[in-house]
Amino acid sequence: MTPESHRIRIVDDIIWYDIWKGVLTQRLRDDDILEYLLDDLSSAGLSTEDIKSYSWIVNAGWEGYSAEDIEHFRILLLKHGLPETRFGAVFIAYEDVDKLPYPAICLTDRMIYLGHWYKGLKKQNVDWLNMPMTSDFTVLMRRASESRCHLAKKLLQQFDAKQMIMTLGTNPGTDPQHFRDIIKPYAYPIVVDLVESPYPTNFIHNHETFYQAPVQLVVESSNEIDANIWHSIFITEKSYKALSWYQFPIWYAVPGLVGKLREQGFDLFDDIIDHRYDQEQDSWIRMKKVVEEITKLVGKDTKALRREYWKRLESNAALVEQIHTNASKTHKVQTTRLIDEILQLHKSTTST
Repeated sequence: MTPESHRIRIVDDIIWYDIWKGVLTQRLRDDDILEYLLDDLSSAGLSTEDIKSYSWIVNAGWEGYSAEDIEHFRILLLKHGLPETRFGAVFIAYEDVDKLPYPAICLTDRMIYLGHWYKGLKKQNVDWLNMPMTSDFTVLMRRASESRCHLAKKLLQQFDAKQMIMTLGTNPGTDPQHFRDIIKPYAYPIVVDLVESPYPTNFIHNHETFYQAPVQLVVESSNEIDANIWHSIFITEKSYKALSWYQFPIWYAVPGLVGKLREQGFDLFDDIIDHRYDQEQDSWIRMKKVVEEITKLVGKDTKALRREYWKRLESNAALVEQIHTNASKTHKVQTTRLIDEILQLHKSTTST
């Protein structure tokens, strides 16, 4: 194995391209990526002439890149002589890989390992059954955005602040004044524990405050409103956290994400929560429907429901643990198969 550049790792005859490391999403979508490629090749001691000498696997890492997002990069490699048979990809967002013109896999539960949050949670030794319920629901939006500020404002207009355990804008760095203007007249940022929550405090907590509500409105990373944000169905640690915190979940995400969690085997409590908002294609209407649904849910005695549905909540938490235990082994098997498929595909085309 040769020394790695910022994004290039060479293992045997394969270049693993870690596209998630600092490549701006909008530049990918705008086909403005040649500069990245040239810099990375130079750092690895390679030139554009060397591109065709390797197989390339684009690695989405911890981000929700779609096949559409990386297509300009694939075409760029092909223009520099890379045979089509020497390209593959590893996504963590959901993709219909059977329809792609190259081998690819989707490790859709990989985010369960992000930041080692689950190991940190287990070390807390939380007494979930006897956890005091101090609020109606939790909603965590550490990274502010246009859509999240609008959602926060709708929630603050609908509920008393004491009903919610809400964060907004605690990601380190200066947020645009635009965000503050959206949420006026309400305060910004909205802080529960830390004014700034850098890594690893955004993953591993030394308190139990976020757990003290029977419901969580999970604001996932993908949406269609914010610039430079994923549009794909991309399940992050945020969803797994809510399910491991023994909370009834409602999502604000892209359409179809709730259905994918149901496919993973989670109980989404369809007998008390109407998740039809997950089918709404218009982002703003979907936001309105999510607020309406969480209003209906917290209007019920969710503390009593938490006791009544305890076994089902336990089953969700157990499934999170099961995925955390088994996923890495499955990912290794899938990745090995991908490598073999790419190597065999290239071998078969060069031998004919």
